[in-house]
Amino acid sequence: MRSVRRDTPPATAGHPRGEGWGRRVFSVAMVGSLALTGCGVGQGSAIEIGEEDSIRIGVVPTASFAPLYIAMEEGYFEERGIDVELDIMQNAAAVAPSVLNGQLQIGTAATSPFFAAVEKGIPVRALASSSLNSVEEDDETALVIPTGSDVERPADLEGRTVAVNALAALPHVAAGQVIRDDGGDPDAVTFVSMAFPDMVSALSSGRVDAAAMTEPFLSQGEGTEHERLTGLYSQAFSPETTTTLYFTAQPFIDVNPELVDDFTLAIHQAGEHAREDPELVAEVLVTHGGMDPQDAAGMRLPSYGSELSTDSLRSVADVMAANGFLEQQIDIATVIHDD
Repeated sequence: MRSVRRDTPPATAGHPRGEGWGRRVFSVAMVGSLALTGCGVGQGSAIEIGEEDSIRIGVVPTASFAPLYIAMEEGYFEERGIDVELDIMQNAAAVAPSVLNGQLQIGTAATSPFFAAVEKGIPVRALASSSLNSVEEDDETALVIPTGSDVERPADLEGRTVAVNALAALPHVAAGQVIRDDGGDPDAVTFVSMAFPDMVSALSSGRVDAAAMTEPFLSQGEGTEHERLTGLYSQAFSPETTTTLYFTAQPFIDVNPELVDDFTLAIHQAGEHAREDPELVAEVLVTHGGMDPQDAAGMRLPSYGSELSTDSLRSVADVMAANGFLEQQIDIATVIHDD
């Protein structure tokens, strides 16, 4: 029987058709420097996990992946004989290459870079949702503007500069869609890449006119240094859309089908627990995610859900394709692992 290794991570500070603003700034951060051709892509992940072996999971420490910490804390992995080690990834672009070469067995990602990797022919498969978009009043993501700004609506951002955590990341995809839905032209907006922790000061100093932010950074300075212009994911995507997920490589599934299914079931159980117990979510984000207790207690939380469906993924794929982030529609059913 495997046991869970409870590693504590260090504290840390994701409709016009045709080619558009997305394709012109497109970068596949998730794919990184991988060679994208050749039948050997992903074969390094075909590692058989034995009874005494652990699986390594790469995670960017955000509130979106609280169910992963809950599965560790509540023993859901241990109940299924899975020994888990976390690799805390400060650079999300390193997750997919590490899964494909076998350094990691499970990865975490926002939905948009996952689809970008799929379009490039990378053999990744989605296992479970981690977070879903919330309704407007609970949205943990938002377009924000400096307090006192003359920007009154998303369309007013034409000709201005908007900070996103990475070009083609999900906040960028959503921000462009929100501006377009309001009658604005995302092509007329300058999107700049900036780390979330730097956005508050950039807004205050006037270096950017708006920012696509998420918690816990969204709550920091809200009402004093910046204010919400509109919710982000709640406005850009259909309700109950998967915004973050767990994935692995198809060769790993082929060699370890029962282990993959057990992992998925544990995450399903943890996702249900996260929905029912926000206080536990705050606790594990402090203990395992390295968040400040005050930030964890006061921030908006995403909606948690674990079971994937074509409907839960379709909205992001449609928005990406409509705005040029994908060259063609993806057959979503083929990228979900059917357990």
